[in-house]
Order: sequence, then structure tokens, then C-alpha cells
Amino acid sequence: MNFSSVAQNSLQEKYDGIIESTETYEQYKVIPRTTIDDFWMEVSDTLKLNKGVINDLQIKRQDQEAFIKKLEADILNLQSNLDSSLNQNDSINFVGISFSKVGYHLMVWLIIAVLAAFGVIAYLMFARSNRVTSRVKKDHDELIAEFDAHKDKAREAQVKLKRELQTALNTINERR
Repeated sequence: MNFSSVAQNSLQEKYDGIIESTETYEQYKVIPRTTIDDFWMEVSDTLKLNKGVINDLQIKRQDQEAFIKKLEADILNLQSNLDSSLNQNDSINFVGISFSKVGYHLMVWLIIAVLAAFGVIAYLMFARSNRVTSRVKKDHDELIAEFDAHKDKAREAQVKLKRELQTALNTINERR
């Protein structure tokens, strides 16, 4: 129960008291002027007091509205700071370009996959070239061996031929 309801009850009680304590003339109540003046003074004091309370409450309400607006502005500022922080936290600068973390991870894995593919291709090309080189070396070695064998046979045949020629020359020289 607040002050205005207490004052209201007090005024009601006073009014009821005035009505009961006054005389009735025909259908009218006869109230002395001083009693009405006193009652009016109490009513006007109560009204002034209530107006003061209303003014205080309005000032308090305005202060609270200003405080609420300040808090709402603070909330908006904090929300924008949070959004900025989340955006900054969710992005990565790479070569001067801002990427989202997901985009950055995709790009990195794409680069790794491309480099791995180049590595596999280079290895396969090396292995193929190595096989070809080994085969060519083997063929070359076989050809060299064949050539040496042929050379040896040709030299032996030449030596044999020279011996036969020398023998034939020696036989001719002896017959002469």
C-alpha cells in the first residue's frame, strides 16, 4: 500500500466523517465553510503531493528510458564488436587476401593435392624414363658385347688369314 492510497483512504474517511457530522436541511447537507476549507486544503495538499510524486516518477521514468537507450546503444556497439571479432576470428589473411577459414583450408588442401599429383606424375615419368634408360643401357651393353665378340672373331679370322698367307708366302719362298 503506497502513500497515495493511504492519502486517498484518509481523504475518504474525512469526507465520510464530514458528511456524517453535518446537519441535513431538507435534502441538503449543511457544512460549515471552515470544515470545507480545511477539507479542501487537505485535498489540495494531497493533490500537490501526488503531483510531486507523479513528477518524480516521470523524471525517474525518463532517466530509466535514457538509461535503457544507452544500454541499447551499448548492446548494438557490443554486437558490432562481437560480429567484427567473429569475422576477424573466422578469417585468415594469406598473401594479402582475406579468406574464410573454410576457404583457406580448401585452398591449402587443393594446393597439396595439386602438388601431390605433380609429384606422382614426376615419379611415374622418372620411373618410365629409368626403365627406358635401363633397357637402352642393357641393349647397348649387349650390342657392345656382340661387337667385341665380332671384333675378336674378325681379328682371329684376320690373324688366321695372315698366318695362312704367311705360310703360303713361306712355302713359295722355300720353293724358289
